[in-house]
Amino acid sequence: MEDNVAKQHRSLLTPGPMSLSSAVKAQMQFDLASRDVEFKELTARMRRLVLNLSGNAEHYSVVPIQGGGSFGMEAALSSFVSHADKPLVCINGIYGERILKILRLWGVPAVKLVKRATEPLDPEEVAECLSQDQAITHVCFVHCETTTGILNPLEAIVESAGRRGVKTIVDGMSSFGGIKINLSRGGPDVLVTSSNKCIEGPPGVAFVIASRELLENAGHAPRSFVLDVRDQWLSFERTGEWRSTPPTHIVQAATKALEILGDEGIDCRRRRYEKIRDNIIRELEGVVPPLLSAHLQSPICVAFTAPPGISDQAAFDGLYSFLAAHNLYVYSKLHLPTRSFRIGCIGEIQSSWIEQLGCALRTFFRSGGNNLPGRVSARETSGTCTDRSRSLATSSRHPFATETAVLHAGYRRDPTTKAVAVPIYQNTAYELDGDLNHIADVYNVKADGFTYTRIINPTTRALERRYAAVDMGRDSLAVASGQAATFLAIANLSSGEVGDNVVASPYLYGNTWNLLHNTLRRLGIGVRTADPRTPESFEAAIDDRTICLFGEVISNPCLVPLPVKRLAEIGKKHGIPLVVDNTTTPLVCRPSALGAAITTYSATKYICGHGTTLGGLIVDNGEFDYRESSRFPLFNNPDDAHGGIVWRDALRDIDDLGQSEFLLKARMTWLRDTGGAIAPFASFQLIQGLETLHLRMRQHCANAEVVAEFLQKHPKVHRVFYPGLFEGADREIIDQTLDTGYGYGAMVMFEVENEQAGRKFIQNVDLMYHVSNVGDARTLVTHPVSTTHTTVPREKREAAGIFGGSIRLCVGIEDINDIINDLDKALSAI
Repeated sequence: MEDNVAKQHRSLLTPGPMSLSSAVKAQMQFDLASRDVEFKELTARMRRLVLNLSGNAEHYSVVPIQGGGSFGMEAALSSFVSHADKPLVCINGIYGERILKILRLWGVPAVKLVKRATEPLDPEEVAECLSQDQAITHVCFVHCETTTGILNPLEAIVESAGRRGVKTIVDGMSSFGGIKINLSRGGPDVLVTSSNKCIEGPPGVAFVIASRELLENAGHAPRSFVLDVRDQWLSFERTGEWRSTPPTHIVQAATKALEILGDEGIDCRRRRYEKIRDNIIRELEGVVPPLLSAHLQSPICVAFTAPPGISDQAAFDGLYSFLAAHNLYVYSKLHLPTRSFRIGCIGEIQSSWIEQLGCALRTFFRSGGNNLPGRVSARETSGTCTDRSRSLATSSRHPFATETAVLHAGYRRDPTTKAVAVPIYQNTAYELDGDLNHIADVYNVKADGFTYTRIINPTTRALERRYAAVDMGRDSLAVASGQAATFLAIANLSSGEVGDNVVASPYLYGNTWNLLHNTLRRLGIGVRTADPRTPESFEAAIDDRTICLFGEVISNPCLVPLPVKRLAEIGKKHGIPLVVDNTTTPLVCRPSALGAAITTYSATKYICGHGTTLGGLIVDNGEFDYRESSRFPLFNNPDDAHGGIVWRDALRDIDDLGQSEFLLKARMTWLRDTGGAIAPFASFQLIQGLETLHLRMRQHCANAEVVAEFLQKHPKVHRVFYPGLFEGADREIIDQTLDTGYGYGAMVMFEVENEQAGRKFIQNVDLMYHVSNVGDARTLVTHPVSTTHTTVPREKREAAGIFGGSIRLCVGIEDINDIINDLDKALSAI
């Protein structure tokens, strides 16, 4: 089990099938044989998609080959270059050297043109070589990425060769999909790529894109260890069958990845890569400089000049082992001639990882590479990852354990002063300097940037990023209060037409009950009540206008548990997101790990912990697909609330806010228009509280467990409700829902004889505070019928389990003996 978890976490920065997106994985089936009609149709679609992405040139064809890109290149060279030919191999990096080595190994009389690895190929120099040696039949070179990430001038070299009747064979493995190559305008005679890298699919399929003329007339040089491309092509054209068939799921996943690339568009993908590349360069500023000037740098990868400590392969292996020991895996190679190391597969690197990568590299380089006492073995590395993975539970999106994330995630330092604490950006607006087109893009959600604090603020954004990592979500949105969070989360799902409805638990905080049953009803959103103890009642209440299922993980104040996992399954079955309020059990429950789509918090409570600051948080786990449902027209159609934007399309153009279409829409419409913004100072205060949340929650839970056991034995107490004491079906839900490594929460509900006894108890507490709040570091006590539930009708209040003698305790982190003594004193007064 631990090995599996470790392997999952190895996919953080590593390309390959383990890092496939959920959209790709959802299309992976395993029931097609290589000769089935469905498999042939899938293969034909895969070939068409590759051709479409290449400009859909009619005089080209696509030949997929089982194996990696290097094998595909060998197959192309062996099929189209014979002993009678004389190829010119252009070299400005180790990949060009590899082509030359292959040809010479076969006895092909290849010649070479060598440039420095830090210089692009010169089309005029290539043309001069062709003019001087009329016997040259082919030009072979690497387009991008070269060893150092140079973008060679593909079109100019191909055009020059074509004028002289010379064929071109181009290794475009790492560039295809990230750089537009339009074969309809003319292009290389053979272009080789593979299903991973910029296509972002799994390894295992290579593509040889060749002119039909060349395929029809290619000679055959028998080399048994290399597949003949022409033979493979004829098989596809005549029968639709593979000569050598890769696993079915690889073909399916590669096809889905090509579809996603087609939907995104190569230009959008290139811009996404450029942003990631530029962010990496900025993150490592002052530590290691880029090897190349900006005008030469490919968007696909970035090379850095290695510090003095990285002087040989062993030193580089030490760097790689150091990153691995910190659960960071990058596609990186050392180039000794230029003393540089390259970070490639840019598309695999998410923005939230860049800060962690920068931190690790700074630590390693500034210590001269002496951070490891010795070489770290693969076994030791795996063990390190496994230990860290346990506390991360199920997420591979965030490399930090909870205890680290509360301190480090989402923010590293102030870019100007290098201050490590998150500053309070106590301002409302931001100077709109620079290019006006870029400024317009920021306002039109086509670029990241700060506009107005009601919508986005640097302090608040640090809080949002950090809590998303802590809660294992894709992203989060901070708002003015927990009540605002619940309102925005539900309203954001509405269709904009009267008749939407929410299926909700009746066991809710009083003001939440009022929000659903009165305020939202006045906005045209109805509510239907279902019993969480019978999840089937939620399913029975669903109709075609239901926009979400809703409940509190542990209800406030009557502590009825919500079967989060079961309700998430019901929601998924019907294409409806589950929205849960996890205010009373942060860290104790991870709703995203149980399938909840959206989680809301009153950050005023435990996240703050001090009873000083109002705030709310909405977390999106990023797994719910709104485009699959007609229930959410404002997600699937142009939204007039923001200039006709289609929210999922907007994600392609932005980086920082591009993690969640749900929260992007909520931020840019509901938050913008209703004004429920959190103040920067409040965000700062919540960050301070968040830093100790994991410590406080453990102490809260430990104290609450002792209090519950004390109350259960007290003669003046009629009943005690505490998740740690539940039995039967409720206990099963608790064990499935809560992380008992933390405990069972800090809230205890108990009943004394009647309302008069409840009031008497409240009037005799000394240490405990009689307030309507929950989640303070201090122990708080409330008599709900005279405070939080005074506006709830008696029959509805009692149906929710709140009676005249009900007392709610939120157990603090004081010395447990002092808490017990105060409880005993107040109970003795009844």
